[in-house]
Amino acid sequence: VGGKAERGDGAMPMVRKHGWQLPAHTFQIVAITVFFLLVVAFYAFFAPFLGKQILEYVAVGIYTPVAFAVFILYIRCTSINPADPGIMSKFDDGHVNAPESNTGLQGTNMPAKTGIDINIRMQPLKRRSGCYFGGFICAFFVKEDCRKSDDSENQVDAEDALFCTLCNAEVRKFSKHCRSCDKCVDGFDHHCRWLNNCVGRKNYFTFFALMTTSLLWLAIEVGVGIAVLVMCFANTNAEKIIQDKLGNGLTRLPFATIVGIFTLLSLVACVPLGELFFFHMLLIRKGDHHL
Repeated sequence: VGGKAERGDGAMPMVRKHGWQLPAHTFQIVAITVFFLLVVAFYAFFAPFLGKQILEYVAVGIYTPVAFAVFILYIRCTSINPADPGIMSKFDDGHVNAPESNTGLQGTNMPAKTGIDINIRMQPLKRRSGCYFGGFICAFFVKEDCRKSDDSENQVDAEDALFCTLCNAEVRKFSKHCRSCDKCVDGFDHHCRWLNNCVGRKNYFTFFALMTTSLLWLAIEVGVGIAVLVMCFANTNAEKIIQDKLGNGLTRLPFATIVGIFTLLSLVACVPLGELFFFHMLLIRKGDHHL
């Protein structure tokens, strides 16, 4: 197989670093949209209509941290770069070739020509302490999963090393090249279109946690939705409760239709996610996993 292909202008094709890099996949947009729709539906149409205020507080108290965990895990799993260590230098080239600016030369011994230039150079130093917190948050999302590192993993033996002609680099034995991301992924599991990112050794733990938490989140959504539907038709005062909280423009039938649609959507989402979860559970039992 020949070397890496080039575009017509002679430049190398773009290597995808993470799932937030454009272009976004349609499934990724659908996943994010459905998540926010279900969250809004829960707080607007589900929890307030459980019949008793204590039940509403309990439902919101359980649902909120679970939904927030799904949100954080999704961002983290999508943000991690699962590339093989042998090609990580490719992602540093952008910093080397970045356009130079006055603010980027504060660590050099370039002489300042004017007082304005001195002020420009000093501004990043004054703001540096304020950037630490933002840097910590960014590092939390992009830092790969913590794992036990063996010497065999840190040192690639000549016999175990493979050469990828597409990446033009030596990679680990269990790395595979993803055509969608145009890079070799360490411990490649699959390319997830819902994340627009590959799942590999570096983000598998986060991916598994995301699957588990998402199933719990959807189960809560389905359970509360069914309870609200039962209350809607079993409670004789349901019509009055709906109008008191949502206004006179929404009657029992349209309200039940809205709740039913979102409940069904949550249930449908549970099916493929549940199948994927149990498939990975089988892989874990067989020892063919990255945990």
